[in-house]
Amino acid sequence: MALIIILSVFNGLEKMVTAIFNTFDPDLKITALEGKTFIPEPAKLKMLSNVNGVECYSLTLEENALLKYGERQFIATIKGVDDSYIKVSGIDSTMWEGEFILKSDNGRPYAVPGIGIADYLNLRVNFITSLVIYVPSRTSGSTINPEEAFNRRYILPSGIFQIEQSYDSKYIYVPIDFARELIDNEQGVSSIEIKFSQLADSRKVQRNVNEIFGNEFVVQNRFEQQEIFYRVMRSERLAIF
Repeated sequence: MALIIILSVFNGLEKMVTAIFNTFDPDLKITALEGKTFIPEPAKLKMLSNVNGVECYSLTLEENALLKYGERQFIATIKGVDDSYIKVSGIDSTMWEGEFILKSDNGRPYAVPGIGIADYLNLRVNFITSLVIYVPSRTSGSTINPEEAFNRRYILPSGIFQIEQSYDSKYIYVPIDFARELIDNEQGVSSIEIKFSQLADSRKVQRNVNEIFGNEFVVQNRFEQQEIFYRVMRSERLAIF
C-alpha cells in the first residue's frame, strides 16, 4: 500500500510538471550545435513548412539583459518571438494579468514578463512608466562611457504570465524584431520551435527535420528538452524498487 501511494505521488508530480513543460516547451526545438545563434536558411525553412506533421514553426531569439523599472533592477532573459509563437506554445493560456500582445495595431512593441520579474520590479500592466531594457552593445568597442557600452530600449508591458517560478523569474517576451535591434543581430535566431499537427508521427517528423538541418543542428523533442528532469524521476523510481 505504501509503495502504491509513493508511486501515485510520483506519477502525479510527473504529470503536473509535464503539463508545465508543455506550456513552455515546443514539440520540437532546433538549435545550433555550436554558438548561441544562427541564421536560418530560407530554403530549409520552406522545406520545414512542407514536412508532413509540422503544423507551424516560430523563430525565437534569446539574450540575457538588465531590466530597470524606477529604482529597481533585475537580470532576466529576453525572448524575442515572431507572430507564430502563440500558435506553437500555450503561453496565452497562462496570463496572470493583461493579454499576450507583443505589438499594437500600429506596430508599437509590448513586453510580457513573468510574474516573478514583475513582482520584483513592482511592475503592472496599467502603470504608465516604461520598462528599460539594457543589453551590452556589440558595436561600441572599448569605451569609458557606460552609456555607450549598452543598447537601451524602452517598452511597456501588455500582460504578465505565470507558469512556474523558474520560468516566471527568468523570461520576458518581446517581439523578435525588437530583440534583434536591441541585441545588434538583424537576422539571427536562437532556436526554431515547432508545433506538430494533430495526427503527426512525432518520431518520423523529428527524423525528417533532422535530415533537413543536418549535423550542425540539434533537434530535440519535449523529452530531450527536459531530459535531466525525466532522468531524475526515473532514477527515483528505480531507487524505490
